[in-house]
Amino acid sequence: MLVPISQLTKYVAALLISWVVLSINAFASPRLVIDESFEREIINHYARVSIAPNSATYFDVLTGSFTKTPTATASSTERVWYSTELVHSGYSAIPLVLNIDRLNVDDLQIYLLDSSQRIIKSYRYQAGKGDYSLRQPLPNIRLAFTLQPYQDARLLIAVKDEGLKYFPMSLWERDLLAQHDTNMLTLLGAVSGVMALIAFYFLFSYLYQRIPTRFWLTMSSLVLIALLFITEGGLAFWPSLTNASEHFYAVCFGVLLLCIGKVTHHLFSRVPFVLRLLNYALPIAATIYCFTVNAYMVTITLLILTAAMGLYHVTLALIFKDKGSSVVSTTYILAWLSFFAFYALVTQNLFSDLIYTVDVAMGMLFFLTLGFLCFGFAVITKEQVLNQHKLSSQAETISSLNHFYDLFRNSAEGHYTSTWDGKLISVNPAMCTVFGYENEEEMLSEGASTKAFYASPEDRHVLLGEISQQGHVTRKEIRGKRRDGTEFWFSLSCQIRENDEGTYLYGSIIDITEKKQSDLSLQYLATHDSLTGVYNRRQFESVFKEKVHNHSALPVCLLFLDLDRFKVVNDTCGHKAGDVLIKDVARLIENTLLPNAQLARLGGDEFGVIYSDLDADAVYLNAVKILNAVQAYRFMWDNRIFNLGVSIGMVVCDDSNVSSGQYLSMADAACYFAKEQGRNQVHRYNKDDESMQRYQRELDWVSSINNALEEGRFELYYQSLRPLSKASDGHYYEVLLRLREKDGKIVEPANFLPTAERFEMNVNVDKWVVTNTFKWLSENPEHLAELRRCSINLNCHSLADRDFTLFILNAFETFNIPYNKICFEVIESVAIIKMEDTLAFMRTFNRLGCSFALDDFGSGFSSYSYLKSLPVNQVKIDGMFIKDMLNDSVDTAMVASINDVAKAMGMQTVGEFVENEGTMAQLGKMGVDFAQGYSVAKPAPLREFTPL
Repeated sequence: MLVPISQLTKYVAALLISWVVLSINAFASPRLVIDESFEREIINHYARVSIAPNSATYFDVLTGSFTKTPTATASSTERVWYSTELVHSGYSAIPLVLNIDRLNVDDLQIYLLDSSQRIIKSYRYQAGKGDYSLRQPLPNIRLAFTLQPYQDARLLIAVKDEGLKYFPMSLWERDLLAQHDTNMLTLLGAVSGVMALIAFYFLFSYLYQRIPTRFWLTMSSLVLIALLFITEGGLAFWPSLTNASEHFYAVCFGVLLLCIGKVTHHLFSRVPFVLRLLNYALPIAATIYCFTVNAYMVTITLLILTAAMGLYHVTLALIFKDKGSSVVSTTYILAWLSFFAFYALVTQNLFSDLIYTVDVAMGMLFFLTLGFLCFGFAVITKEQVLNQHKLSSQAETISSLNHFYDLFRNSAEGHYTSTWDGKLISVNPAMCTVFGYENEEEMLSEGASTKAFYASPEDRHVLLGEISQQGHVTRKEIRGKRRDGTEFWFSLSCQIRENDEGTYLYGSIIDITEKKQSDLSLQYLATHDSLTGVYNRRQFESVFKEKVHNHSALPVCLLFLDLDRFKVVNDTCGHKAGDVLIKDVARLIENTLLPNAQLARLGGDEFGVIYSDLDADAVYLNAVKILNAVQAYRFMWDNRIFNLGVSIGMVVCDDSNVSSGQYLSMADAACYFAKEQGRNQVHRYNKDDESMQRYQRELDWVSSINNALEEGRFELYYQSLRPLSKASDGHYYEVLLRLREKDGKIVEPANFLPTAERFEMNVNVDKWVVTNTFKWLSENPEHLAELRRCSINLNCHSLADRDFTLFILNAFETFNIPYNKICFEVIESVAIIKMEDTLAFMRTFNRLGCSFALDDFGSGFSSYSYLKSLPVNQVKIDGMFIKDMLNDSVDTAMVASINDVAKAMGMQTVGEFVENEGTMAQLGKMGVDFAQGYSVAKPAPLREFTPL
């Protein structure tokens, strides 16, 4: 009776693990003696291994409670514990590092205990939970500590994983490990270089020769590079993927075996179809099977599959070896033997005490490289055999040259032979057709010299010069002349050959007149607007840049035109009417321009005009003339009449230190102010104009904000809140934002956030704040455990953005932040304006456990009435009422009123701008829950968080 493959796999795996565990416990000594000569040891050799339930603590393991001696694999409800006693017998402190190469561990706990069984250090790693502290590249799990003279310590390691729980763990002297890291990085570079070199060699040789075997060798090399990337901890760049590394291995091994199968089939073409099908079916079936079992079974399945497929390929090479050369089969088998040696080292690392030292890695690199070199040599040998067959077939081809002569005569291309001086020697019928002759005899007699076929004699001189330098020309486009004198374009490919009789030119000619006309049309479309026929924006900017750079005595002037009320026509009558209107206006402006002015369409209803060699007053008068012409124009469509206007910004380009791009921005700004001041007017840019300077500063802030987002120059600050009605039970604070300029200066949000809101950039700013706050919290789990409420401000554009809600939900899931620890603050005036959007957002996250605060409460006109409509948990009383409340009875009454109403509705209250102890005491007497201000704590960088 046949045993199912899954049961066989489990049986083999159990035997392997039992052997490993019994070996560890049989030979392990629980004491590791360390002195000044210590370099490196494998912890497994000095560890007692036991199994305990997941709920057992390290103390339970030390006392022997709930533990048992392992004989096979631990279940999913148990952990494997390694216990090693470290004894320092030397005279000086020894810095040590526990190093674990395995990153795909579900749960790894490390404890360093003193002689009294107290924890000196501890570390916990969970694959997939996002440990961003691992170094890159070559990330390892590490715990560094120093053993003092005559100090005894105990190292406890708990492993819980669905995959392999028994793997080598090493203890290193710190400096030696640092040198090892350097050596391994160097070796990693060498390995990557060798693998990339092999991949690029096969790729370029495939692109050059188009041999399928080289393509599949290229794919195999790329898959091996991917496997190297995963093996060396590459998935740590995306920590959530580390726990799925076994599945990545399964996919990569499946693809690798399929690629090697293709190489085998090309090298040994006699392999039957059924056996080829088996080469494809087994890797695919094994890969699918790996997605249905746990990580442990995936590892065992891949090991068995690789060995079985290797033996299967070797068997195919022996049975169906190439008859033309035995070298192909020999080198192919040698390649697999090298891979088996590599496989043995990997298996020893998985199931024994072999760790990846430099020597081991070099050995693995040697066998891997040797295997691929043997594969390549087998491929080259196979190609040489095929080339021999080709050479024999070429002998038969030479005897049929007459056939090629017929092809020459019947070719659709014109072919000719001439002397260097231009005398025609031979032509084919297609050549006669191109130049308008009836037959070859007529062309050879009437057009005895090729000089007559060029519209410009200079073209032939240029052609001969290129041929004399390069020996040939390819697809050179020349303007020619037919027999009847008409001109056309042809493409010429020609080469020079010399023999005993002299120097000859052999060429082919194709009529490309239609293609040339099409190219000219494309060139026109590349520089002109397809609707109006004037310059497009790209050509306009190119011409303007050239004129600014090369202007004469009179400066270049620039107009920026934006049609007023165009959107009314477009929305009312449709885009067809809008297109007609744009064409009419472009023609109207063009007819109004001064001579030598250049018009361009810059956008939907925006135009630009460049003036050169004209004084500024003449340009201004022409701008007014354009303004009057557009104002007087009436557009009719479907019995409706529309009147238009135009806002014009004018810039005189008289400063050589200003770039063309800056001038375009100035013209745009001037046009903007023409619209702001009532539309349908000309505004001349003046850098001393206060309103223009303000607008330019806003544009500078737009650029600064974009650069800060791209370069990561925003910084998170925080300001703590002090509970007034109870003792502090954790961290309460509000997250604030600062911008660090390139010179290191910190900029307050009041300087840049208004600009961000005006230009609707604050959604991206809010996303940055949320992402980086959540990321910092996830990287500081101890802080997160003590956190009670972290408040984050949101603006109106974020609340109205449909994608923002999904973004926040994804951020909570990505960084695993508890919902109840986050409070979103919304300004009272924003909440009122965006009432529906605010309510929808609040209800979504209220149901998940988030809280909401209404910021600057009391600054609006309808605060109390809207307070009942919003699902708010907290009210932040506007600081304008609190700052002077000790001296102003009205402010005191306002604060008391807001506090009483909030308490009646079951909401907490926060007093802002608390700047002295007296104000804080008064707020406490009123029953206000929290105080925030300089008297409590000043804003500080979040990365330097200090508990209140």
